[in-house]
Amino acid sequence: MAQDTRTAGFRRWRASHLAGRRAWPDVVLAGILALATFVVHDVGYMLSFPFWTDEAWVAISTRLPLSQITTVTASTPTGWTFLLRLVVVGGDERLRIVPLLFAALTVIAAYAYVRTLPWPGLLLGRLAAALAGVAALLTPSALVRDDLKQYTADAFLTLLILWCAARLESDWTRRRLTRLAVVVVVGFLFSAVGVFVGAATFAGLVLVALVGRHWTRAREAAIAGGAAGVLLIVIFLVLYRPGIVPGLNDYWASYYLPISQGWGPSWRFLQAGGQSMAGYLGTGSVLLALLLIVAGVITLVRLRRVTLAVIVPALLVEMIGLSAARQYPLFDLRTSHFLTTALAVTAAIGVAGLCTLLARVHVGVAAAAAAIVVLLFVQQVNGGIRAQNINTPAVSKEDLRTPALYLAQHLGARDIVVVNMLSSWGFAYYWPRGTPAIEPVTSNLQRFVTVFPDQPNILVAKDRTPGAVVEVMAEAEAAAAKVGPGARIWFLHQHTIESELSAYRSVITSQGLTTQNVIPDALDLLTRSG
Repeated sequence: MAQDTRTAGFRRWRASHLAGRRAWPDVVLAGILALATFVVHDVGYMLSFPFWTDEAWVAISTRLPLSQITTVTASTPTGWTFLLRLVVVGGDERLRIVPLLFAALTVIAAYAYVRTLPWPGLLLGRLAAALAGVAALLTPSALVRDDLKQYTADAFLTLLILWCAARLESDWTRRRLTRLAVVVVVGFLFSAVGVFVGAATFAGLVLVALVGRHWTRAREAAIAGGAAGVLLIVIFLVLYRPGIVPGLNDYWASYYLPISQGWGPSWRFLQAGGQSMAGYLGTGSVLLALLLIVAGVITLVRLRRVTLAVIVPALLVEMIGLSAARQYPLFDLRTSHFLTTALAVTAAIGVAGLCTLLARVHVGVAAAAAAIVVLLFVQQVNGGIRAQNINTPAVSKEDLRTPALYLAQHLGARDIVVVNMLSSWGFAYYWPRGTPAIEPVTSNLQRFVTVFPDQPNILVAKDRTPGAVVEVMAEAEAAAAKVGPGARIWFLHQHTIESELSAYRSVITSQGLTTQNVIPDALDLLTRSG
């Protein structure tokens, strides 16, 4: 008996050892593709270019007390905001390392997911996984994800869930089912889309089990999905619901399926969105994108991974339905990045499936076809590689680091600073003195501005309206009057609208102040005429 036990143990060790040796090429390939993330993105630019407004209200959360994290996260997942606080080494823009790391993890997840599939041969399996990794690495929507947002975490979690589902479908065990549920729930802390991908995944598991009359599996999947759903609801109520503010629906109105307007407008919306999605995928042609995705679904069916074949189409239908219900924007480059990534990897599976057919002629033919596809894909997306895309025309003039540091050097003890509303977050992040605080407002989607209670000479506008402009400038005038002759007022302004700037100019003129532009489109020095 003891001899049999030792023999069985040796066999398990030997099998594990051989599996480990076979896995080394996969580790190397996945690692190379992941490291390529730091090549195709301009890391130096990412870690040095100043935050613009949409990033600044995320960044400022790291300068505020941890107790306020649920107050200032707005639409950003609380877990994501917490992760940013863990980055303590580097310059002011070091926080962008978090989305960059998730981009690299997305490539690894894509490779692992597709490598798990039962391809007819080791070489073909690695070829397919490499194609998926390249798709996750170079899809245009991934190449532009250099900003301080959670969208790369969305893509990573999506593929991680698919990988867990792939492992479960290959060998159904309660442990793997539980692991899938845990990934969905824990991932929801860092990525809001986890609830959508999780719903599509568990729905696919239950549906396929029912169709195949696997009643035990259907029951287990339903129980696990239901338990995960309860926990997701709790997390939503505690951490997400406080960040859902009135106005978000209006902000994303153009990304909702206009089902109430009839079939014509709805069909045109889907057509235009499909064309945009093809651009995000890097195929250019909607037809080509659709054919490759369908080929991916067919390939999954041929590999006897029917649940996986169902999940991504179900996710697409789910997101269209949520868009029609005005619950989540569809076809936006940022918010749909997770969906784009899932579709891109599915398309890569389709290409790999076609390569397996060519491999029946010769493996070299399949490898050559894959190389040609990769070359054409790289040529198509080449413009996005190392592109400095944070500095888009819409935000090219947004740099609050320069005026903040200039003021830190030139601000007199009795000088007054006026900050327009949407500059408050960026200025507070880069301002090296004192401790910022938040003041609740209803005038922006984030529902707060940053103020400086320990520095009463810094005044922040609470809105962009003429009334709010008059109010903050009156406060500045009163503070300057206390100082006496020679008082200086610094006016810091970015991310403004014309009516807002016109209101400031009007008040400045009415108060008899002279404007000296110090930093173009960012900082003015106001002094009393005469």
